[in-house]
Amino acid sequence: MRKIFNFIKNTNKGQSLAEIIIGLAIAGILIGVASSATSLFLRQGSDLRTTQAADLLVQEYLDVLSVIAESDWHKIYCPPDGTCPGVQKGQSSRFNLSFNGPVFAIVGGSTSTTIDNRSFTRYFSIENVNRDSCGFGNITDNAATACSNEQGASYIKEDPSTQKITVAIQWEGNKNFNKVLYLTRKKNIISTQTNWSGGNNQTGPVDYFNDKFFSSNKIDSATSGSITIEDF
Repeated sequence: MRKIFNFIKNTNKGQSLAEIIIGLAIAGILIGVASSATSLFLRQGSDLRTTQAADLLVQEYLDVLSVIAESDWHKIYCPPDGTCPGVQKGQSSRFNLSFNGPVFAIVGGSTSTTIDNRSFTRYFSIENVNRDSCGFGNITDNAATACSNEQGASYIKEDPSTQKITVAIQWEGNKNFNKVLYLTRKKNIISTQTNWSGGNNQTGPVDYFNDKFFSSNKIDSATSGSITIEDF
């Protein structure tokens, strides 16, 4: 009887030791999984904060460029300082904003900014915009064509009152994104005129009351290569 009891007792001890070993193994696995999940959670949180910071930096450029366009359109159309024709624009052009005293100035190239120990590189491009209906219709990527009619999608011309802005940002890990904004000159109404009958955004013949010339007898074109508008 005693032998049977000792056998059962030793068997229970063996089972307890095995259970402890299995329990430790399971605990180790659970701790490893929890650590990986915590690390992933922290990394995702860090990536989210970085993306939010990048988005704020891009939006800052878009807001400042909108203000510049509102105050002095030529600085957008003829960058960097508004002196036309300005430097070359296009999809591959690169500009950034420099804080010069109380105002921002457009300068060439890209610039770097550090937030939360992460370095961000940002810049923007400026592109001319074509529209159909001789520059007064819908925006199109098609090239300009001969323009003799203000109606129709086949008559494409540059719209000097619209510019395409693309703000791009990059940071470590080969991460990047960009946002596009079409800026429009709003304070001016542009009138295209090819004869004495008026033009787009203008009703009727031109006259003195809207500060334009009235008829051809107020135009002096005697000098070759020049036109002079006479005073009334």
